[in-house]
Amino acid sequence: MEPEDDSALLRQFAENHSDEAFAELVARHVNLVYSVALRRAGHPQNAEEITQAVFIILAKKAAGLRHKRALSSWLFQTTRLTAINFVRSEIRRRHREEEAQMQTILNESGGEVWPKIAPLLDDAVAALREKERRAIVLRFYEGRSLREVGLALGASEEAAKKRVARALEKLRQSFAKRGVDSTTAAIAETISANSVLVAPAALAKITTAAALTKGAAASTSTLTLIKGALKIMAWTKAKTTIVAGAAVLLAGGVSMPIIMVHADRIARAKAGAIPADRYVLPELKLETGKDQLVNLRLHIWPKEREIEKQRIQSLQHVNTTTNATTIDLSRFVNAQLTPWAAQNGKIPRNSPQLTAGVKLYAGVPFDVSGIVRLHSITSEQNGEHFPVEVDKIPVNEKFAKIYLLHGAYAGGGNYFQVVGRLVLHYADGSTNAIDLIAGQTVFDCWNILFKTGIDPVYKNASPGTEIAWWGSNSLVERLNPDESLVLFKSVFLNPKPDVAVTSMDYVSTMTETGPFLAGLTVE
Repeated sequence: MEPEDDSALLRQFAENHSDEAFAELVARHVNLVYSVALRRAGHPQNAEEITQAVFIILAKKAAGLRHKRALSSWLFQTTRLTAINFVRSEIRRRHREEEAQMQTILNESGGEVWPKIAPLLDDAVAALREKERRAIVLRFYEGRSLREVGLALGASEEAAKKRVARALEKLRQSFAKRGVDSTTAAIAETISANSVLVAPAALAKITTAAALTKGAAASTSTLTLIKGALKIMAWTKAKTTIVAGAAVLLAGGVSMPIIMVHADRIARAKAGAIPADRYVLPELKLETGKDQLVNLRLHIWPKEREIEKQRIQSLQHVNTTTNATTIDLSRFVNAQLTPWAAQNGKIPRNSPQLTAGVKLYAGVPFDVSGIVRLHSITSEQNGEHFPVEVDKIPVNEKFAKIYLLHGAYAGGGNYFQVVGRLVLHYADGSTNAIDLIAGQTVFDCWNILFKTGIDPVYKNASPGTEIAWWGSNSLVERLNPDESLVLFKSVFLNPKPDVAVTSMDYVSTMTETGPFLAGLTVE
């Protein structure tokens, strides 16, 4: 007798409240969920809590998913987002050391390739198009045959084979950009052997019991995790999450976007509440902190804001570099826009001036000609398509330092995660990758110019990263007047200063945060 498919089991649970059907779903997919959670969270105990949260979410959403043909792909994405939320909640205790932890718990039989691709795998799979991601999850995470993959996708076995092959090639290219060279055959074999571990024996039973009560008996931390994960899932799914960008006017009437506006900000604006609540200390968000927050807004923040503006302006006139070379990014600019007339004129035209050409920012010359924007989960969910990586930015220089003039869209959701990389290609054929870490070297470009009353987690900029430009526009002033439009300058050391760098790649790791680059200079 053929086992019932996932959608049939979901219907039985959603419509008939069948505990047996849900238990079967957990038994089928618990290893997949646990394995993805373990790679992201880095510790078995954390992975078990994430696993329980994911299946509680499944129980809550079963009615809306009962006709879904590829439950495994939904579980993959939900686990990844839940794990991201879990990691985010841990940042106050100290940012995670995912790759170091993975080395101690991964299956040692994985050979040389697996330890290298394990920290990269799930983000790379998430970056694939939906049909390709479903094919990879079905083929390698669930171990199905090509015929079964085709049936699940509503395609022939040959079509499934081609789709899997295309997806494997994209994974190979993604890994190669991050310094892991392999073949599609080796990657397929490695993923098949290692991507799904056996979950602890009792986890399926414990998870089923927790999920069937829809979290009624779950711990406070698990319930908090579920709440945060559901919020992220709703946000990333909404096509209207991001409705506008601040168009920064360039010389000649060319403009470029510098920020996206989230739906929750618009909701707050309509409600008449526009505090900088995502940055302030938790106690200031309570009713007891209301008076203190008002005092900060009226008396402290305006003074601190003016001091910071003066500091930024003072660095626009003194070149602190020696023989620096600005890199021309004009051929890679992908976010030039004419002045905004979005939403049938409901979004006011933006006005900050960012002059095209070479200009000093935080004491460093940058040649600004537009924005080089990278793809992210946010842009994917909103139907926007930017490159995951921008390849072969020509350099042909020996240098000791690299300066970026940059920022991020939706940059507040992945603190202490690697959201991008700068890959250096040397004349001797070697490569080096520099990680771009949210909350340290990459920040949302809707940001604040004051410090009093701000949560310390938002003050962790790495040495060499500072606000290099500020501006505003009618949209910022209307929706979040506490905040400003900003660009950051970051400096990184070249690991091999005595070898010429022929080119660089600018790469997204496909989180919710979308890095962008406005200027690149070497010294």
